[in-house]
Amino acid sequence: MVKRLLTAAILLATIPILAEVTVSLSQTEISEIERVTLTIRLDGIPPRAEPDFSVLEDDFDIGINRIRDQRIINNEYISSVTWILTLKPKKIAELKIPSFDIGNFTTEELTLNVVPISAELTEKLNQEVFWITKVDRQEQYVHGGIHVERKLYYSNNVTVGRIGRRGGLPSPRDVDHAHIVNLGDQNDDWAPRNGRTYRVYTQEFVIFAEKSGTLSLPETSVTANIKVDNTSFDRVVRTEPHDLTILPRPEEYPSGNPWLPASNVVITDDLEELNLSNLVVGDSFSRKITIEALDSFSTGIPGIEVELPDGMRSYPTTPDFRNEILGNKIIGSRIDEQAFVVTRAGEYRIPDAELVWWNTNTKQVERSIIPGRTFVVGAGAAANAAGDNVAGNTRPQVQEVSGLEGAGGIVYKTPLYMFVLVIICIVLMVTSIGLFGVRGLILNKRRQRAATKSVDDVNIETLLKSKSGRDVKEGMLRWLAAKLDISRVSAILLLQRHPTTAVALRNVNDQQYSTSSEKAQLDRNEIKRALKEIEQEVQKQRTHTTTFWQFYQPT
Repeated sequence: MVKRLLTAAILLATIPILAEVTVSLSQTEISEIERVTLTIRLDGIPPRAEPDFSVLEDDFDIGINRIRDQRIINNEYISSVTWILTLKPKKIAELKIPSFDIGNFTTEELTLNVVPISAELTEKLNQEVFWITKVDRQEQYVHGGIHVERKLYYSNNVTVGRIGRRGGLPSPRDVDHAHIVNLGDQNDDWAPRNGRTYRVYTQEFVIFAEKSGTLSLPETSVTANIKVDNTSFDRVVRTEPHDLTILPRPEEYPSGNPWLPASNVVITDDLEELNLSNLVVGDSFSRKITIEALDSFSTGIPGIEVELPDGMRSYPTTPDFRNEILGNKIIGSRIDEQAFVVTRAGEYRIPDAELVWWNTNTKQVERSIIPGRTFVVGAGAAANAAGDNVAGNTRPQVQEVSGLEGAGGIVYKTPLYMFVLVIICIVLMVTSIGLFGVRGLILNKRRQRAATKSVDDVNIETLLKSKSGRDVKEGMLRWLAAKLDISRVSAILLLQRHPTTAVALRNVNDQQYSTSSEKAQLDRNEIKRALKEIEQEVQKQRTHTTTFWQFYQPT
């Protein structure tokens, strides 16, 4: 112990009493596409807290490396800490590198002059890699959807970092007072532009602003190494600033109604299709209302409330909210199911209902009417039976006896035709047993074949055979969701990538959301073949790699 204390005392005695800090730049002038190294060295006792370099982030992209050195040379303890910062300027200007507080020391302020590259070289680099940003509208109402598409074009002379299906393009940063929905994953392709062929990576998302005013699109960037004239240049390629105008709820929108902006609204209701002709007291029936709003998020769609007459009770279920992709749009849907029970006889009227929404294309109020229905409820079988008893209705008992009266009482005589009827009945019974046996064998085989199909399979096939395009679309989604165990959004992405199902999906959507009255012609057999091809292709790729599976899984 004494020896250790002595050693520690010697080391403390050898620590330099006067520490010092130095700072230097590798260059004082660089071009806009070059990097410079800032070196800060502290000799002596290291500081308790690291210096704050975040002030540099406004003007530079920063990379930091920290090196600590501790040695004893000639019985002298030497300690130092060195921070090496790699700085890539973000703009052309005379940039100040401020002083930093490191322990009890303060570094001196430095100046870096960033000069532009030549116009010729700038043009060459800009032709090798660049961003193109497109939005479907420059202004939108609060809570309305804005589709954004950003494409990164780069040539064979460019190596881009942090890109590809595994690395992915940088995701849009969160925007204050806005909700961002990514439309699937990034995809790669080749495309001609400006007389050249580029590789293209696409990033698509929809922004739902929650506050009116100016909304700035989130910036994204990639680091690219560009080879031009046998020289390599490292360059950070950023998307250009893009501001959008978010409009408030208009004054002419009816007060007291929930705010619903959309470019189109489709409402389906099965009330008219229900069989309500034989309802009696105590019976129940279920009604389903589906509201689909284009360019609107599902959770913003209000429910439809109907005031019921006396004698009816309702039992609503939890709404089902869904968001699906239609090309570059989002369809928000809300599905409400409600059970009704009638408690007394009489005539009932479920009144019409109204959904008020704002058309973001025409900039005017729209009103969608959901028609009601009138029906009659009877008293019921129990009530009829009670009524008969009260009236005292009875049915006479009739007995026919055929025979001769003898000494011991009545002697019954069976007519000849009864024997003939008995023989005929026996023959018919034997024949029926044989026929039912054969029919049973046939039905048994059919049941065995049907046993391999689940109830869901039968329902899906029923949807695919339907005359309704909406049912066919639902059948395609359920097929892929059940066979591949994926979400509906992932199923839509798969349908959009196969030529046959993509055409079918587009026809159904056009029929549903456009003003066209022509019915889409759908080849059910071709659709089923395409679904099987999609299923086999996905299963095959899952067997060989997990990339495809991870790519289509929702985050």
